Amino acid sequence: MNALFRHRSATATPSSRPAAEDRAELDALREMVPSPGAPRLSPDRHARLEARLMNAVDDTATASGTVKPAKSPSAVGRPSGFGRLTTGRSMSLGVAAAVVAATVAGFAVTGSSGQKAVAAPAPLKVESSRATVPLATVAKRATALAGSDGAARRGTHRREWAMGLWDDGKHEPEQVPVTESRDRYNADGSGEAQDIEDGRVVHRTHLPTGSWEKSASYVNTPPTTVEGLADYLAKENPDTRGSAYWTVDSLEALLREWTPGPAQTAAIDGLLAEQPGLRAIGPVRDRAGRQGQAYAADFKGTVRWTIILDEHTGRVLGTELSSIRTDPKMRLEPGDVEQYDAYLD
Repeated sequence: MNALFRHRSATATPSSRPAAEDRAELDALREMVPSPGAPRLSPDRHARLEARLMNAVDDTATASGTVKPAKSPSAVGRPSGFGRLTTGRSMSLGVAAAVVAATVAGFAVTGSSGQKAVAAPAPLKVESSRATVPLATVAKRATALAGSDGAARRGTHRREWAMGLWDDGKHEPEQVPVTESRDRYNADGSGEAQDIEDGRVVHRTHLPTGSWEKSASYVNTPPTTVEGLADYLAKENPDTRGSAYWTVDSLEALLREWTPGPAQTAAIDGLLAEQPGLRAIGPVRDRAGRQGQAYAADFKGTVRWTIILDEHTGRVLGTELSSIRTDPKMRLEPGDVEQYDAYLD
């Protein structure tokens, strides 16, 4: 029975080794996880914990000689919505995905802050009273503002939600809390991660010198040209070349680490406008209640990335991953939202 936490999921293959060995590795992985009574993990610690777990799984599998060749994300039948920690990783341990998913979902659902799980949000609703703005128009407006004051900043302020999914066809999707976090980094790689509830900072985590370089996938400042940004994203995921879906996927990962300035925003919108597979959905209100324009790209008729832009400035307001067909194993129906991120400043 494998659990897949959609926005940080792993692809697992069955283990053919004795159950006792799997149990021993399972116990070893669990020892690495803080007890349920520990303070709720900040998003930054949350990501680093999973990376640590996944690396331990890889190290164990390598030692036993069971690692299989890695696949590119596009080779997987149903892609991860957020694959930066485990991009292209194919694991041989059947228990690994269950451990990581249970760990991550467990902190999200039962954190000591007392937050309760929430129902899945409804799909974005197109507001017919407002006009659809072509992506090319939004990109031109962003380009006109590219010289405005404001540089890209390390770290983000975002609100996020994700669904815990099981791939055994027996469990209903697990609804997890909406969380809000803010993290900022200094030039030396130090910083602070904050958990926010009802507009108040409820938990702070100091991040020592060098933390940025150790945790970020996109360490260098994002480029300010369309061509430069395309190359920048392709270094992390070559599948962005010629794919609207994987371009949005990579931008979602980037926006978990950087808050773009006006020049980067213009490059992002210009790159999106060049994607033939990205189509206008129409005017919507995002998960923070802001007016925006939604554009979407599909992956093999299974899932859809939607990106929401401020039609006046081109700023990215949010990204959403949703199902576009019935999936009995995942207990999903068309339109089911699997995750979203709202970028707040």
